[in-house]
Amino acid sequence: MTSTTETTRRPDTKASAKDSSADSLADRAKEQASQAVQTAQEHLDAGMKYSSGEVQRFAGQTQDFVKKNPGLALAGALGAGILLGLAMRRRY
Repeated sequence: MTSTTETTRRPDTKASAKDSSADSLADRAKEQASQAVQTAQEHLDAGMKYSSGEVQRFAGQTQDFVKKNPGLALAGALGAGILLGLAMRRRY
């Protein structure tokens, strides 16, 4: 008679350790990516706020210049318009 021996399989501890280390590595990568996105968003918001302030400051200076020198502003606008028109003109 042949005897059969039952073998019980134990969970592979090396495989489960690899899975858990891969999971923790993925979690750390997700957290670092999240922090990088948050930092980038903060920098972008600060840049937008700064840019908005600079544009408003420049617009105010431009208005002051036009109020003080309306003839020069008009001549500059006319010259820029003519140059732009010549540059965009099509020749057939």
